[in-house]
Amino acid sequence: MEIIGNKIKLRPFQESDIDDVIHWMLVETEWQNWDAPWEDSGDFNPDAYRKRMLKQLRNHRNPSFYGRLEIDVLETGEHIGSVNSYYIDDNFNYTRGGGNFTIGIDIIKPANRRKGYGTEAWLLFVRYALESGVEEVYTQTWAGNYPVLALMEQIGFELINVNKKYRVVKGEEVDGYTFILNKDKFRKLLAEHEWSFSK
Repeated sequence: MEIIGNKIKLRPFQESDIDDVIHWMLVETEWQNWDAPWEDSGDFNPDAYRKRMLKQLRNHRNPSFYGRLEIDVLETGEHIGSVNSYYIDDNFNYTRGGGNFTIGIDIIKPANRRKGYGTEAWLLFVRYALESGVEEVYTQTWAGNYPVLALMEQIGFELINVNKKYRVVKGEEVDGYTFILNKDKFRKLLAEHEWSFSK
C-alpha cells in the first residue's frame, strides 16, 4: 500500500527503516527537541528495538488501517520521517483503550522542513483516515513546538483545549494544546491538490 502525493509518498514500515530509526534515536536527535522533549530517550536499546521490529514484520498481516506510515521524498527516495496516530480520551489524555483519533508527525532533519513535505504528508494521512471511516481527527502539541503549530493551522486544525503548565521544557513550564480538525477547511484545502491513491 502506498499513498502518493506530489512531493512525498506514505508507505508502511519496512525492514530497512529499522536502521534509520536507530540512527534517529541515537545520532540525529534534533527532532526530539520538538517531539515530547520531556521524554528520556536514554533508555532506548537498539538491539531490543531491532528484535522487536523484526518480529513485528515477520508476523505482519495487512491491516484494514495503518496507524503509522513512513514518509519518503519522491524525487530522492529519502526516508525523512513518519506520520502516526494514537488515541485520547474526552479529557484529552492518552489512552490505550480507543477514543478520539489523534495524529502526530516527525520530519527528522531540519533541512527537510519548510519544503511542504509535512503539509502534504498530513493532508494525505488525514484524507486516508477520513476515507477509512474516522469521523473526527485531533492533534496535540506543546506551546513551544513552533514547526508543528504552523502546520496545524495550515491544515485546518482549531484549538479546543489548553492544558496549563502541562510539562517542563528546558526548565520552563509550557502549556499543552489539543486541536480538532475543521473538516470544511480541510476539504477546501484538499480540493486544491490532485494526488493518486493506490493500495
